[in-house]
Amino acid sequence: MRAQLLCIICIGGWIFSSCVSAIGPEGAPGRDGRDGDDGQVEIYNGTFTIHANNDFGIVDDYVSVASYSWEMLDELTVDEGLVIAYIRFEGNTAWHALPLSTPFENDIVVLRYGFDIDNFDLIVEGEVAGNNELNEGIFDGDTIRVIAIPPSLMFKGKSIDYTNFEEVAALYELSH
Repeated sequence: MRAQLLCIICIGGWIFSSCVSAIGPEGAPGRDGRDGDDGQVEIYNGTFTIHANNDFGIVDDYVSVASYSWEMLDELTVDEGLVIAYIRFEGNTAWHALPLSTPFENDIVVLRYGFDIDNFDLIVEGEVAGNNELNEGIFDGDTIRVIAIPPSLMFKGKSIDYTNFEEVAALYELSH
């Protein structure tokens, strides 16, 4: 029995070692990458202040939207990159990642965002019908910061907490 087991182990080792090669032949060269604009790829980093009385339009009894145009993104960044937004409350120095929900009077208010290649939408949504103007007013005078990271500059495989503005700012060398 012991001899049979030893024989099986030896044959198994021989089969396994015959399937492993040290280094194979070099493969064909890969495709050239996409040309960047003027040879540079940059991170978009912009801020704006919310003016609740002027910025928001009421969509329905629960949702209001403020739209801000921009011309900073390309299609690749929108489709494959990362666009993140933060809010800094007036009189405060900390940045908080969006989406954000907060209780307010008799409502729960959610501040979230949407975007496309030429537009950034700030969306305020409440759970109580007709509270739009009150809910918008919570954020009046606060600052929104949007950071768009092209896919070529994203750190893949690293453990990055993109909800933490300080960590993102340090990693991408962004000013505060």
